[in-house]
Amino acid sequence: MNQDRIFEEIEGNAWFKRNKDVITNAKIPDFPSYLVEMIEDKSSIETVLELGCSNGFRLDYLRRSNCGSRFVGVDCSIEALEDGRNRYPKVEFYKGLLTDLPFESQFDLVIINLVLCWVSRDTLARSIAEIDRVIKDGGFLVIGDHFSDYPQRRRYHHNLEEEIYTYKLNYGNIFEALGTYKELARITYNHDQPKRCVQVAESSKRAVCMLLKKSLHDYYPEV
Repeated sequence: MNQDRIFEEIEGNAWFKRNKDVITNAKIPDFPSYLVEMIEDKSSIETVLELGCSNGFRLDYLRRSNCGSRFVGVDCSIEALEDGRNRYPKVEFYKGLLTDLPFESQFDLVIINLVLCWVSRDTLARSIAEIDRVIKDGGFLVIGDHFSDYPQRRRYHHNLEEEIYTYKLNYGNIFEALGTYKELARITYNHDQPKRCVQVAESSKRAVCMLLKKSLHDYYPEV
């Protein structure tokens, strides 16, 4: 079975069950929402989408912070989505995978944090294209993930019955390589001990959260 389908049918719900208490008591603002708060002019941000939103705790924080007027979350876990609908009725929730997002509309701000590392390598390019498709020209992307010195993979220890891996890679570089995204800010931290301070983090434990801006024209100077 494709790794994405394993997470959709089995592991997404299992992950939420293991982490529900941590999510419920999460300290906010976390790194993605902190980068959003750092945007000086938020007047252009009306629609916010989070991919891999879990139960929408981060979206609800941004809603209460008056950063936007419409908040939409997508996740593959039915249990996470049901929990979110009960807790945060003002957030819209959809079930879906990155390879086939369940809407045609575009958004002013898209957040995807510690999600791409789970994506099967045979669907990664399609997932990147889908993320790009739903970001407006002039919109923002907050992307967080592992940040090793070179591409790495690790066997997923919560389900050793299936051949599942997490993949460490500078995913922000993929978007910048398109020529339509530019990095505005980043926070690097120790994934195993996340703190808002300067930390030593070896390659295998390093993570990053980046704020990128999309433009279809501005990053191509005429020559």
